[in-house]
Amino acid sequence: MPVTGPDQKLVTMTVSGGFAGVDQQVILRGDGRVQAVDKGEPVVRRTSAAQFTELRTLLGDSALDDVPDVTIDTGASDLFQYTLRFDGRTVKTDRSTVRPPLDRLIDALGEWLPGQ
Repeated sequence: MPVTGPDQKLVTMTVSGGFAGVDQQVILRGDGRVQAVDKGEPVVRRTSAAQFTELRTLLGDSALDDVPDVTIDTGASDLFQYTLRFDGRTVKTDRSTVRPPLDRLIDALGEWLPGQ
């Protein structure tokens, strides 16, 4: 995955739903900055070289190609919904189905959510 600069969004993850009505977002940029948004002002932090490499490795996992674009249990309530935009695609999940490559990416990005 080539890096073109600070304006390139490598991945955007939005977390919404749940009992309390969460609406958070994490954006990883091509220069290693991470922007986390919750209610209020965005917080921008910088990844370490190791963190950036790990996130890029997770994004480059070819097993992500096999993850369906939508895996949501419509009968479940109060689950968080995760929308990820990367590599020209959008993937939505509520994590009700185990998808290891996607779960690893969500967990790694989740460390950058506000309050973590």
